[in-house]
Amino acid sequence: MLKLPAHANARVATIARRTCLLKLTDGEQVEAVLRGKLFDYDGSGVTVGDWVHAVADNGQWAVEEVIERANSYLRKGLRREKQVMFANADRVLIVASLAKPQTKIAAIDRFLVAALFGNVKPVLILTKSDLDETGARVKEIRETYDSFDFPIYSVNNLTGEGVEPLHGLLAEGISAIIGNSGVGKSSLTNALIPELELRVREVSSWSGKGTHTTTAALLVPFGERAMLIDTPGMKSFVPYGLTRENLASLFPDIRDFAAQCRFRNCKHVAEPDCAVIEAIEEKKLPQSRFKSYQRLLSELDEAF
Repeated sequence: MLKLPAHANARVATIARRTCLLKLTDGEQVEAVLRGKLFDYDGSGVTVGDWVHAVADNGQWAVEEVIERANSYLRKGLRREKQVMFANADRVLIVASLAKPQTKIAAIDRFLVAALFGNVKPVLILTKSDLDETGARVKEIRETYDSFDFPIYSVNNLTGEGVEPLHGLLAEGISAIIGNSGVGKSSLTNALIPELELRVREVSSWSGKGTHTTTAALLVPFGERAMLIDTPGMKSFVPYGLTRENLASLFPDIRDFAAQCRFRNCKHVAEPDCAVIEAIEEKKLPQSRFKSYQRLLSELDEAF
């Protein structure tokens, strides 16, 4: 679990315009203003989960300093700018649905790449297991990520089966929940925190922005020793910070095979003695993973 940094006395719970809600270390929640220089902190503004040092002057709280982040989860905005979705999380729960809609491996890979790039431990949550009657989709996904060292859970949205084990996983530290629209993320968060809707309405009333699920991330208490960051659902997600040089390292299964290629600059297309192509042909590497890698690589090429 991430420790309290020196000089920090509050954590950012949610943000609206140039103000934010802070959770002080003594448990009190206060509204604070963001100074101009901090509003543009790190090129993307103060974000939910940030540790800050705040001071009160005549009853008005203000954020004076943002403590250096231990990790962050980044996405690319519409103008290719960096957007920090949250920071200082102990883990991120990537929510994917097994059906209606069926989340593609490529979409899971994008969330996973952002977690690896931002140094946030990933956990994969597969929802709507009641619609995967044969269990074929769960089996496929587990086999796809068999070489990865991260937990995979499945949840039945009708019966709630699979939710209880998550309480133990999330019992300490900060857990963020992220996923595309329609995957059952809201159902999962409400199952974990039944009173979440009430807290959302309270925050929405404060921010004047209406329903939280369409606006901003929100940090809420989870039990006695933990907190949860609920993020808005997204139609699409593009990780920020990828380069041709670091992309392979964010696909460790492909990287390990690529190290065995005959040529160091192998593009894994038609080169002789390509270990990646051989791994796909021998079913040691899922083709879906390689397609995700190729697509992200092509997007990097399109950017220039």
